[in-house]
Amino acid sequence: MLPHRVEVGLWLLLLGILHMLIGIAPVFTLEAPKTCSPKQFACKDQITCISKGWRCDGEKDCSDGSDESPDICPNSKVSRCHPNEYNCLGTELCIPMTKLCNGERDCIDGADEGPHCRELLANCSSMGCQYHCVPTLDGPVCYCNSSSQVAEDGKSCKDFDECSIYGTCSQTCTNHDGSYKCSCVEGYLLQPDHKSCKAKNEPVERPPILLIANSQNIMATYLNGGPVSNISPTSTKQTTAMDFNYIEDTVCWVHVGDSSPQTVLKCAKIPNLKGFIEEWTINISLNLHYVEQMAIDWLTGNFYFVDDIDDRI
Repeated sequence: MLPHRVEVGLWLLLLGILHMLIGIAPVFTLEAPKTCSPKQFACKDQITCISKGWRCDGEKDCSDGSDESPDICPNSKVSRCHPNEYNCLGTELCIPMTKLCNGERDCIDGADEGPHCRELLANCSSMGCQYHCVPTLDGPVCYCNSSSQVAEDGKSCKDFDECSIYGTCSQTCTNHDGSYKCSCVEGYLLQPDHKSCKAKNEPVERPPILLIANSQNIMATYLNGGPVSNISPTSTKQTTAMDFNYIEDTVCWVHVGDSSPQTVLKCAKIPNLKGFIEEWTINISLNLHYVEQMAIDWLTGNFYFVDDIDDRI
């Protein structure tokens, strides 16, 4: 049996080590779950909110994909794979049909390879495929080249409308038999990738500029990385919404006051985006105090406002 003094010393030593461990132990903090508005969908990460209209539309908008999960979209019939692609079972992974039974595992569960590749290969000869046949877990299937798709009879090939796939072209897509062609609307140039468009810099002496509205002023910066400059007048206060009319060289913004009657719509000329001149106020009957976004239709001159409190445009 240890002497009493030694026993107390050991206890003190153990308490000191325990205190040290607690002191250096990492502290994990969890972000509080975010509360989404009734018109939004809460992703399973409890942080992200998306529009309810984006649920079950065939595109993952939540980072965890919960807006397209089977428990949320049990009746979803949206095809996520392009023609001549195979959907790996239970996943959203699509692989080319040419990768089935090629000796390399591409699906996570290996469903693209296995004994069926050998056992069902002979059945392909009786399919009568116009282009090619490959065994799958569900049996042999026909597929076509990249510019065609399997017809209704499941054997022959027909032209595939590449323009029906979102993102094939940046702007305009024209489908041709066995191919397609991208083009751009007036004022844009087709890029070397033959699918994306870039705005022409016209006039060339006016390089593109980005206008930024924050809670205090309106700033401008060149897209080539130039310095940010303040172009708003001293009378601007709590600018929350803004838009630019390119035709008239005019910027308009919601000037938020201390109360609803003091919140007004203001506009100003900004020739060559160098600074404000000819500032004026537009009197309208709408309450702009809770407007979060605005847009100007420069073709018609109409103004559009998004009121988050009244949930209206």
